[in-house]
Amino acid sequence: MNRFLLSAASIAAFSLLAACGQSPEDHAQDVAKAQQEADASIAKARAKAQDEHAKTQAELDAARTQAQADVAKANAEAGEKINDASADASKVEQAADRKVADVQADAMKDDAQSRYDLAVSKADADYKVAVEKCESLASGADACKAAAKADAETVKQRARLELDNAKAAANGGH
Repeated sequence: MNRFLLSAASIAAFSLLAACGQSPEDHAQDVAKAQQEADASIAKARAKAQDEHAKTQAELDAARTQAQADVAKANAEAGEKINDASADASKVEQAADRKVADVQADAMKDDAQSRYDLAVSKADADYKVAVEKCESLASGADACKAAAKADAETVKQRARLELDNAKAAANGGH
């Protein structure tokens, strides 16, 4: 269905462009270029999000490993003074749990930020493509551009809300 609409829109756009002075080939090249730029922007944002996620996951794994090492060390030293060592181990475990929780919260925030950045990049790229398509219209180009801008802003607002909710959840709802 989308391909049919895109084909129909392309035929209409080519017809209108002939009347506007820009050849259909030139317009098609402009749209293709805008689409390539949008795809590149999305790919770059996606790669950045994946890199940040991998980095955050590595930090989380390292924090878990360090926390396990801290707990194991505390338990080994507890042999002589079981009561004191038990209290110390509990403190270390609680601190380790807090550290892991902090790293997990940071990972959630980073992941949410990456999703937000990706959504904004995609919205900007989609907007650029839509503007290129709007410029091919014989009439209503301004309304088309305004609608495209409104759509992009809606996507960005939704992404911001999701980012804020994810950060609030990562902070324990505070």
